[in-house]
Amino acid sequence: MKVPLKQKAYEYVLDKIMSGSLQPGARLSEVAMAKEIGISPTPLREAYRQLASEGFVKYIPNSGIFVRDISTSETKELYETREAIESFCTGMAAMKMNRIDTAELKDSLNTMLETARELRDSGGKLFGPEQEIKYMKSDARFHLLILKSADNSIMLRTMRECHVLGRLLGFKSHKHSLRQVARTLLHHYRIYKSIKDHDSARAESAMRNHIKFSRESAIANNTEEPRKTEEGRCSEELRNFIHNIEKE
Repeated sequence: MKVPLKQKAYEYVLDKIMSGSLQPGARLSEVAMAKEIGISPTPLREAYRQLASEGFVKYIPNSGIFVRDISTSETKELYETREAIESFCTGMAAMKMNRIDTAELKDSLNTMLETARELRDSGGKLFGPEQEIKYMKSDARFHLLILKSADNSIMLRTMRECHVLGRLLGFKSHKHSLRQVARTLLHHYRIYKSIKDHDSARAESAMRNHIKFSRESAIANNTEEPRKTEEGRCSEELRNFIHNIEKE
């Protein structure tokens, strides 16, 4: 079935927001974007209106359309919503995911692990732009696979909005330190292992702990620089994690 032009434009722009190609504050051109997609401006304008109604872009009179930013109060609400709904979905996923699903989950985890290795081996403290995009896309895929497996369309739509807003928050800071990456990977591994073992209670708890950590990291990323003294300990923690997961 042929995808409607409005839907094509909507998905194209949303993907650019999710990947970080369009970051908070970026102005969205109708003419240039329509040419890039290969459509007329009319369906693109319709897509922009849908994105605005969902809170992902905003119209500023006499200025244009911009990718929106996320406020401190919204950050708090975002993580409260995720903790309540996504933790429950993870428990459901542990009961419903089959071997093919868990293999896909492991693949997303491995992509994040590969990006973490690149950061560790480079000796750098923070991701570069390309690494950041690769890391965040694989992180989004990991969470989306779990949410889809819960098989609840209303929760999926709600969490999808939360994750898009979460991407805006993440690309606002660009401060994924090795310590944060290592801990995120460890959290993801615990979630993956719980789901693979079909342990619903453990999976729900693991996701709740992960979201709490993500909230703390998001707040810290927008208030202070990563602490240099923790990089050595993190490198050892990540090495141990890599060693353990490669035996799976």
